[in-house]
Amino acid sequence: MKAKGFTLLEVMVALAIFATAAVALTKLGMQYTQSTANAILRTKAQFVAMNEASLMQINHEWLQGTQSKQVTSQGETWQIDKRAESTISPNVQRIEIQVSLFDTQQNKVEAGITNLVFFNYPQKENAS
Repeated sequence: MKAKGFTLLEVMVALAIFATAAVALTKLGMQYTQSTANAILRTKAQFVAMNEASLMQINHEWLQGTQSKQVTSQGETWQIDKRAESTISPNVQRIEIQVSLFDTQQNKVEAGITNLVFFNYPQKENAS
């Protein structure tokens, strides 16, 4: 009479296949989570850069050289570095804004998250 069931070798092979699949799925889930967190951080940084460009335009700010500052926005502290370059027109300047995450505990700037380039041409206010 032949015994029915799985041999120890068959069970071990099945467990090895299951363990490999479980590790692969765990890595995939971690990559997805990290990718989503990075996308959220880049989106927040882009909003910070766009807000800074809008403030410059609203305040008719003409930038000379470079400027850096830290702001708290979107639940994070950011380092904003702005650099102005002249263009063909003396009334238009090219502004590059780099936004980086600022680590307040270590008091240092982490790697840049996003860059934004726009052309600044502050309009003169009408004299009435």
